[in-house]
This record gives sequence, structure tokens and C-alpha cells, in this order.
Amino acid sequence: PPGGESLTGVMRSKPFTIPAKLSFFLAGHDGYPGKPAQKRNVVRLRVLQERGSVSRSSNDTSTASESAAAHRAAVRGDVIAETFPPRNDTAQPVAWDLSSFTGRQGYLEITDGDDGNAYAWLAIGRFDPPVVTVPKFSPNLIGHRQQAAAELVRALSLTELEPRLAAALVNPTTDIGAYGAIAETLMALHPDEILAALAPLTGDHAVPVNLRNQIAQAIVGKKSSESETILNEAFRTLTRRLQVKLAALLASNVVGAERLLKLVADGRVPAAVLLERSVKDKLLASKPANVNERIAQLTKGVAEPSSEIQKLIDERRTKFDPAKALASRGEKIFTLNCQPCHQIDGVGNVVGPQLDGVGGRGLERLLEDVLDPNRNVDPAFHTTMVSLKDGDLQSGLFRREEGEAIVLADGAGKEVSIPKKDIVERRASTTSLMPENFGEIISAADFDDLMAFLLAHGPKATSP
Repeated sequence: PPGGESLTGVMRSKPFTIPAKLSFFLAGHDGYPGKPAQKRNVVRLRVLQERGSVSRSSNDTSTASESAAAHRAAVRGDVIAETFPPRNDTAQPVAWDLSSFTGRQGYLEITDGDDGNAYAWLAIGRFDPPVVTVPKFSPNLIGHRQQAAAELVRALSLTELEPRLAAALVNPTTDIGAYGAIAETLMALHPDEILAALAPLTGDHAVPVNLRNQIAQAIVGKKSSESETILNEAFRTLTRRLQVKLAALLASNVVGAERLLKLVADGRVPAAVLLERSVKDKLLASKPANVNERIAQLTKGVAEPSSEIQKLIDERRTKFDPAKALASRGEKIFTLNCQPCHQIDGVGNVVGPQLDGVGGRGLERLLEDVLDPNRNVDPAFHTTMVSLKDGDLQSGLFRREEGEAIVLADGAGKEVSIPKKDIVERRASTTSLMPENFGEIISAADFDDLMAFLLAHGPKATSP
């Protein structure tokens, strides 16, 4: 993608029907000449997720195993073709045989992952058949123009241009980098403390697409009444980094600060967020009533964030390579380690959260959920602690009451019945039933395959 050799990014085409053969010309580099290729710059073709059987044409000569492999790839959204730059300034021809996937929907993914200051670019064009159109202008230039326009409208209060900005905010072709500026301009024209805090999230790649769309629709429709629902969804799905960012924005004024403290009190926001310096400083500056006492009460017994866990999360995120991780292998890891408590695609147990569409959370949030399960626990899945008369302590997820007994589910998904007469105390914990050492239970390679499997299960497409 354009933008200079030291910059990185990913461009994805609009979906298209995969032809039997696809050819194009590719130029560019993947590191300094004379040194091994870094494999950071790459062109990939991915299939969109599908459901149902794979049809085979009369002239399809692939074997049953090849057909099954093709079907698995289609379902998982796997890479079905990839090519690295030729390490040449002159464009070289590339041809892909895609006969096993003809007629299905796919998209091109062009990744510039090399942040070097030279020999770190790639260029692509002359597609045959012309499944995608190469833009006439640099996408970076278009995005910069959109952002600059939004900032001018805000600075000069050009309210007559508000309808055009509103249309751009809900247009999926608008550059992602401009969404935040457009949203903040619209909120400046019609102030609303809560939506103003949410507005910057529309321009962040790490925010799930469905959440960005919800925020954009609320801003365009000036539906501040939806702010509570959107805030709950945001704190439920965002990574800790983005939770802290949103919390700090809310805490910047007394109305937002009161809303944040209430969300924490209701269990909708992890109390540990209040311990983050950027959030606490703004809460103290906004001065909601009894702020010191409330923070102390809400964070009582809350552990400081573990630097070691965060280090592991950052390490796994940096080393994750979608080209090497395989969703089909990850499915086996999921079946063995996760299926006793979680259900996906209708298979498994619903002890913990149901995971259809979980891939929409993105890699960073998935890493947090698996490696630090106590970081973002939905109140509905807090562990129940039960002290018994014989001095024993039982813990698990509360399932139901059955006459004179309560039923808990343990970490393996097994249900345990406990007579009420044997219970001395029953209390809810803020922790998750999921084990905290999952990063140690399986190897790093198996963990990457599991991430690939979960990421392949993104939000299901909805009809317009």
C-alpha cells in the first residue's frame, strides 16, 4: 500500500467471484537485497466464510480429499493463494490456479508489513480478469482529504456541510482514518457528552466493525438515548487498551464521570480500569460527588494489572502470523480445551459464553480473553463461591436451583449438585471460571492455530 516505505498497512478489496485463474503483475521488495526475505510483504487471496455444502462441477477432477480441504478453507476464511514480492523494481507476472474455488466469494488482501526505510514496498496491478479496480488516487491521499475536510467544517462551523459529513460517516467506503475526525466534528456541532466520548472509536481499526457502525448510526441520527446500550457493548467487547481510552474520555466531564462510575458499580466496566492513571486523574479533575471514596470502594480488593500477563499478550500478538496459523488445526485445539464449556456453530456446551461471531472481537481482545480471563468478565459468568459446613469450599458457575440443592458447573463443564442444608455461605466472585494458565497449557504454535480458528468465526453477514 502507498504511503512511504517506512509505513505499513493492509489493503483489502471488495468481495468478488473467484475465477478459475487469476493473473496480475507484482513488483516490490521484502527486505534488503542479499539478505533473506522477511516475508512481511505479501499478496493473499482469502475466501469469505460460507455455510452449506460445496458444489462440484461436472469437469471438476479434484479428489474427495481435495474437495474436503477446499470446503474447510471456504468455511474458515483461509488463505487459498499467496505470493510474495519478486524483490524487483520491474513488475513480474503472477498466475494463480483457483479452479478448486471457482464461483465462490473471495477478496484480495495486500499486506505491507515491512517498516524498513528502503526495499520495503510492493505494487500490484493489471488484473486478468479485472476482479478488482486499482484506485486512481492513493487511498492515503483520499483519507487525508476527508479528514482535513472534517476538521475545516469543525473549525469554521460550516453547518451547511453537516449532511454530507453524516453521509460519509455511515458510508463503508470512507477511509477508516477519517471516521474519527468526521464523528468528532458532528459531535462538536451537536454536543452530547456520552456520544462525544464514543466518537473517536469510529476511526480505530481495533474496534469491531459492528460497534463502529452502531456509534456512527447513533451520531448521525442524534440518538443519545442509545448511548447506554452502546457503552455497555463497547466495554463488553473492547480490549483493555480501548476500554481505558473510552473511560478516560468519559471521565473528562462530570456527566461522563458519573456514567462511568455507575457502569463500574453495575459490573458493566471492569473496576481495574479505575486504577489506570489516565482514568483516575481525569475522574479526580472532573470532581463527581465523593469521587475518592467511590473509587476506593469500587476498587477494593481489585488486583493491579499483571505486567507479566500483559507482556505475554503483547508477545503473542507480535508473533502471530496468519499465514502460518491454520484454522483447521485450531478447531482440534478448541474441541479438546474449550468445547467442554463453550459452544460455537451449535457444537459444544453453554457453560461459559456462547462464541458464535467471536472473531469479530479481533486478535488483541481474543488474546486478552484467553490469556487473562479475569480481565473482562461479564457479570453473568462470575464464579460463585460456596462455603460448606465441613469446611470445604466449592466454586463454579451457578446454573440453577433444584429443590433443596443448587447446581454449579466446574471448569471442565461438569455439573455439581450441592445440598442447601450443607451451605454456610454463598457469594459471587468477580473472577472467571476459565483457567488463568491457558498460555502454559498449550504450545505457542497450537495457540496461534486456536486464534486462527476463533478469528475465522466473525460476525455473520446480515441482509441489507
